[in-house]
Amino acid sequence: MRIETETRWILLGTDGRHVSLGRAEPSATEIATANDALAAQGLSGWLACMQGDYYSRGKVTLEPLQRIGAPHEADWQAALTAFHAARQRVQRNY
Repeated sequence: MRIETETRWILLGTDGRHVSLGRAEPSATEIATANDALAAQGLSGWLACMQGDYYSRGKVTLEPLQRIGAPHEADWQAALTAFHAARQRVQRNY
């Protein structure tokens, strides 16, 4: 039996905050709009591809695709750790 894995594109902030852009790969225009909106607020992060079901207890993996928003030298691993902590908080309340 083969289990399908959900794929989502997300914006992951340097502090672990995140938002889903959806299951379809975002267009260049959508990425540019997100980039500009983050930069205007002085925020930054990554466009990332997430594999796995966000609300399940199973593992999810994230792959950074490009930096977005304000220029930054943030640590991907620190943002990833903060993302997983935020996801665990959501699961406790779900």
